[in-house]
Amino acid sequence: MKTDLELALDCAINIYHQYSVKKPLDDYLSRGEFRALLTENAKPFLTNTKPVRAKLFKETDINKDRELSFEEFCIVLAKVTDDAHRIIHGSDRCAPEAD
Repeated sequence: MKTDLELALDCAINIYHQYSVKKPLDDYLSRGEFRALLTENAKPFLTNTKPVRAKLFKETDINKDRELSFEEFCIVLAKVTDDAHRIIHGSDRCAPEAD
């Protein structure tokens, strides 16, 4: 039986592949695929989505090829997860020194 974390990782990989293999079949996220992925799956965590999406894409497109590899998508996932974590804590960012 898989752990919750294993299931969550499988879910993240599967969602990436649902969008990255659409058109063309290349295992990268175009801007349009990225937009669809976020608006359909992360809407509760994104406010004023168009500027946020554009900023996330630009910041995480490390090699500036105008598409996101899975590695680059993992950076987006970390940022969205951090935002969700802050929302859960009432916008108070958790810090290591708070432990």
